Amino acid sequence: MRNFLFLLLLPLAACSAYGPAMRRGPDVYPDFSALKAANTEGLDFSREAYYRGSPVAVFAPHGGDIELLTSRLARATAGRDFNLYIFNGWHGRKGDLHVTSTHFDDPQAVLIATSSLLGVSFHAQADHGRWVCVGGSNREAGALVARRLEAAGFSAVAPCARLPGTSLKNIVNRPSSGGVQLEITLRLLASLEKDAEDLSKFTEAVRLAALEFISSGKANTLQETAK
Repeated sequence: MRNFLFLLLLPLAACSAYGPAMRRGPDVYPDFSALKAANTEGLDFSREAYYRGSPVAVFAPHGGDIELLTSRLARATAGRDFNLYIFNGWHGRKGDLHVTSTHFDDPQAVLIATSSLLGVSFHAQADHGRWVCVGGSNREAGALVARRLEAAGFSAVAPCARLPGTSLKNIVNRPSSGGVQLEITLRLLASLEKDAEDLSKFTEAVRLAALEFISSGKANTLQETAK
C-alpha cells in the first residue's frame, strides 16, 4: 500500500483546561458532512490526520473542547509511529460539534481506519468514579488493553456493557481487525490531566496492548479473512 501523510493544522488557540463539556441529548448534526457544511474549518473545528504506515490507528473523534483531554491522550498513544486521526471542536461549541462515532464519516478518518488493522479510540463518559469502560468490536484486543491498564494501576472493565461500541459503523471498528473503544470517566480524565506521570503510564499501557495484539499475528489472520 502506498504510504500517505496529511495534516490539517490546529488553530492558534490552545485547548482549554479540563472541564466537563459533554453534550446531552441528540447530536445537532447527523454526520460529518452536515457538520462541515454548517461550520468553518480552522475557526469552529480542526482536524489532525496522519497515516504513517502503522497497523494501528488511534482516534479522538470528539476532541478539542468536546470531550476534553481525549485529543491529548490520542496524540500520546499514537506517538510518532501509530496512525492518528483527531477531530477538534473549538470556540466553546462543546457538544454542538459532537457526531456520534457510528455516524462519524469524515473521509480522512475513514481512509485511515480502512488502511489499518486495529483501531483505538478515546472518549469521555459521565459515570461516577475513576475508571475506564473498554468496548469496541475486538474483544480480544480490548481485554489486552484492560489488563495492561489494570497492571499500570488503573481500573478498567471489559467488555463495556453500558457503552459497548461494537457497531461495525463505529469509526474505531472500521479497521480490518476491528477496534477498541475507551470510555473514560470525567474524574479519571481530570486526574490524568493533572498528573503527567499517570497520563504517560495510561497511554503507554494502551500502546503496549495494541502492539501485543498486533505481534500475536491474529490481526494479520483477520485481515486475510476480510479480503
